[in-house]
Order: sequence, then structure tokens, then C-alpha cells
Amino acid sequence: MSVIVGSDGAAQVNLGGGVKYIANIKSWRANLKRDMLRRTTQADEVEKRTAGLADWSGDFEFFLQFSDDVTTAQSSWQMLNFALTGTDDSLKANVALILQTHQVLPDCDIFSTTIPGVIKLIGTVVIGDVTINCEDPEHPLGLLVSWAGDGAMTLQRT
Repeated sequence: MSVIVGSDGAAQVNLGGGVKYIANIKSWRANLKRDMLRRTTQADEVEKRTAGLADWSGDFEFFLQFSDDVTTAQSSWQMLNFALTGTDDSLKANVALILQTHQVLPDCDIFSTTIPGVIKLIGTVVIGDVTINCEDPEHPLGLLVSWAGDGAMTLQRT
């Protein structure tokens, strides 16, 4: 299983109806998985396997910072309300997980060999578990939203 970890708001969640949540994301995580299926026959003396269905899941962690300004579509209120009130297929959201934005740093030659542009994983997910974290009252509340892919995930380069 591959695990991809992003941070610092490098993700976009399209909640539908023109609402896109992009603010306050502390980190995101994506797990890419493909189960192995046995294809051994009675005559085989050694296990044989083949790849099964692909699956992807993960989570978003972000700070809750509520705003009344719905025109910017960046309020924690929108994400929390979506996760808490949605049911069935209304809990599906389109996501873009940004893996790389091309930046050439003057003191580092390794970055001059990276693929230019923005590299991201895109697809539709279903929002699952919601965990609200208030471990330290002196810090902002945290929200952890788990999700699982609904269909294929696509690697995109722009």
C-alpha cells in the first residue's frame, strides 16, 4: 500500500453547488491500496497471486475557524456542515490532492529536475468519520474527516 501525505492546505474539496473548501487544511493523507488475490490451483506447489481491485482512502485534518463570509467558500462551517448533515450520495465530494507545485529554488539543483506545473490526484470521495479534537484549549479546535474513494483516482498534470 502506498501512502501519500500532503500538508499546508495543498488540497481542494468541491462540496458541490459551487462550494469549494480549501482553507485551514493542516494536512491530508491518502492511502492507495490494491488487494492481492490468490489464483493458485490444486496442481500448484507455490502460491500465485494477481492484483485485485484498487482502493483509495484517507483523511483531511484542519483547524476549525468559522466565518460568516460564505462568498469565499472557505469557511470551516461549510466543511463541518457538509460532513454532519449529508446523507447517502450527498456525502460525495470531488477532491484534488496537490502533490507538487513546481518551484525552482536557487540554492538547490535537485528541484530543477522536477516536472514543471502542478501534479495532483483527482477523484470523487465519500466523506465518512468526523472527529473533533479539543486536546489543548489554547489551540484552535481540530477536525479530522475520513474519506474513501468512489471510483477511480486520476493523476493529473497542469
